[in-house]
Amino acid sequence: MRTFPNLALGTGKALVISVVSVLPSSAATSDDLYNSYFANVLDGAPCFARSYDEPFLKEHPAQRVRKIEIDLSKQNSDGTPNTADRFEIGFGLMLKSGPDWYGQAARCKTNDADFECFLEGDGGVFRLTPQDGGGLRLEPGDSGIAIQGGAGDVELNDKTGDDRAFDLVQSKEECRSASAFFDGNNNSD
Repeated sequence: MRTFPNLALGTGKALVISVVSVLPSSAATSDDLYNSYFANVLDGAPCFARSYDEPFLKEHPAQRVRKIEIDLSKQNSDGTPNTADRFEIGFGLMLKSGPDWYGQAARCKTNDADFECFLEGDGGVFRLTPQDGGGLRLEPGDSGIAIQGGAGDVELNDKTGDDRAFDLVQSKEECRSASAFFDGNNNSD
């Protein structure tokens, strides 16, 4: 704070000027973040996915995942509507070693800048971080994630292999492929 003595107040008096600046908060709320990524994306159930072609997989031999997708469930398993504080997604992946999808449900919540998801059945934790262009980066937590499938379990972690981060984009095709597989129509390619 600064004082200005003798400023139009007469001798011995001081004028005290204090400036308080109130700026509007530019931080988005968790509801805003949730609505941007999971409410009516692509005019329907939101889906984010990534498929890796053969040339990419040859350049990254330590990567096991060929396709990966997440899709918003219509409601939580207890029948309550999805909200920023609690929403459910389907999580699926296909390994480069076969045509089967591995899938599991996950419960998620919105944080200040990302989404934190917990795979059912002690499958672990992963984060979905918003990216430029409307995509999401999926990264397994410190202890990795495990997904169940007909051919066994698949484990991904952030310490080994090339399956440590996946940049997912808005998509419908991979979600249709995974859904067809899980619904009994196993023509997944």
